[in-house]
Amino acid sequence: MSNTPGGQLPPEYEPVHHEPKRPDPRRHGPWRHAARQYQEPQQQRYPEPQQYSDPRYQDPRYSDQQQGGYPGDRFVPGFTDGRPDDRQGYADDRQGYAGEQRGYGGQWAEDGEWFDPAAQGRPEDQQQWQHDGREDYEEYGDKPRKKRGTVRRLAPWIALLVIVIPIVVGGLYVYHLYQNKYHPADYAGQGTGSVQVDVQSGDTASSLAPELVSKGVVASTRAFILAAEHSKSPDGLVPGTFRLHEHMQASLAYSMLLNPANVIEYKVTVQEGLRLSQIIPKLAAADPHLTQSDLEQALKSPHLGLPGYAGGKAEGYLFPDTYQIQPNATALSVLQQMTKAFNAEAANVNLSTAAHEVHLSPAQAVVVASLVEAEGGRLQDYPKIARVIYNRLAQGMKLQLDSTVLYGLNTYGIIASDKQLESDSPYNTYKRAGLTPGPIDSPGNAAIQAALHPASGNWLYFVTVNPKTGETLFTNSLNQFEQYEQQLRNALGQGG
Repeated sequence: MSNTPGGQLPPEYEPVHHEPKRPDPRRHGPWRHAARQYQEPQQQRYPEPQQYSDPRYQDPRYSDQQQGGYPGDRFVPGFTDGRPDDRQGYADDRQGYAGEQRGYGGQWAEDGEWFDPAAQGRPEDQQQWQHDGREDYEEYGDKPRKKRGTVRRLAPWIALLVIVIPIVVGGLYVYHLYQNKYHPADYAGQGTGSVQVDVQSGDTASSLAPELVSKGVVASTRAFILAAEHSKSPDGLVPGTFRLHEHMQASLAYSMLLNPANVIEYKVTVQEGLRLSQIIPKLAAADPHLTQSDLEQALKSPHLGLPGYAGGKAEGYLFPDTYQIQPNATALSVLQQMTKAFNAEAANVNLSTAAHEVHLSPAQAVVVASLVEAEGGRLQDYPKIARVIYNRLAQGMKLQLDSTVLYGLNTYGIIASDKQLESDSPYNTYKRAGLTPGPIDSPGNAAIQAALHPASGNWLYFVTVNPKTGETLFTNSLNQFEQYEQQLRNALGQGG
């Protein structure tokens, strides 16, 4: 072929053949190396044409006898006499070289030649190449890298979520704290049903609120505490058992706890002159939470609160009064209320000092008061009855009181029978001189005052002639006494 003006090329003009190299799958993936391999500066395949003295010089290596010339022959611009087939070869060569430059677009065929599967690749070659690429990765332990496009697109959104989520959670938490503090959950209205709430000594709104929430009275502890803070009596809670309702507005619940009318209490009145055997059943009947056995067991407790001169016996030292028993009260606490009331009364009347003035011990003064309480009918007669007792004791006479005989026999009545009068009870004052071993009932204030401050007189006898009205007559004459006694028998229907 002829590529110079003279149809020949200079000897130095030799084509440089560049055999494309197969990418090494051990170092690079088969999908990346074609472009990278051929992005390096390409060595100029042909030197710049030079002017020779003989423009028609021909290089014997490029003779027309070589069919098609060298694989790398191409048409060199500037030569005007190139053959059409040379031009065509140059175009084909450029097309092949462009395929090499595309890199990722080209693939290696089984024969080592590079081809573009998008343009002319054979399906079987392409499948073979994909198979070879997987084997190369398995052989050298490489794994294809994951596609990064999706991760790159999601990265800004992930970063945004990392920032936004803590802000949202923190905002909700702050809002929740604000709502709980200034706008806590609360019910509306008076509520329904009935709920018992125990307020212990020292309880406050803060300590009581959890119990109210657990029992369904109020909706939240904070609502009840705010109700107490906004109340005119924030510290007005007093011990007791209250009757409230379920699902109440917190402010209404707090107001009910300040109203004594809502206190649940069992009231019991212990009348003056009742024996211990009568008081215990009465207490048990007043409070369903108390049992008679529990009360009797509590009488033996060293913590009952009896005065020292009581000798550990509660008879005569459970002060008669009206008591309010709370539902959570124990048997011991109820009895302690009564002994506490007696001690208060004893201190009020100065029992110990006043008893010495009538030549009695405090215990003896209580015995005398119990006798007065048992025998008396009208309060104005109590001091006279006390004087009769002291006069008989002073003269060494037996007291001869029917009430003591009946107490010793654990029975009740006004007049003891002849058979009862023959009992050997230590409380039989017809047979035994002096005071009884202990009180025979629980004297009240009037009887205690009468024992400590008896009336003046020389009476040795008295008879309550009318049990209904309590009329009592006094005398120092035995004959007059017998007449009064017959009058009583007539009133009782025992005349004759």
